Amino acid sequence: MAAAIDPKTGAVIRLPFTVSNWPLAVTEPLNYKPNSRLLIITGSRNEKGNGTYDYELVGLSFKLVAAVESKP
Repeated sequence: MAAAIDPKTGAVIRLPFTVSNWPLAVTEPLNYKPNSRLLIITGSRNEKGNGTYDYELVGLSFKLVAAVESKP
C-alpha cells in the first residue's frame, strides 16, 4: 500500500489500489518527484491490467490523467 503525506496538514492520502507485476527492468514502480502532484505507476493495479498510469494528486485523492496499457 502506498500513500502521500501533505507536509502542511499531515493528511495521509492512500492509493485506492495495490501495485504489482511490474517489469523486471523497473526498479521503482512508483515514480514521483518532490514538489510535484504527478505520480507515475508502472505495473498492474489490483492485479488487473498492466501498463503505465499517470495520476495527479488533487485535493485528497489521486485522479487518473493518462493510461498506456501494455500489450500481452
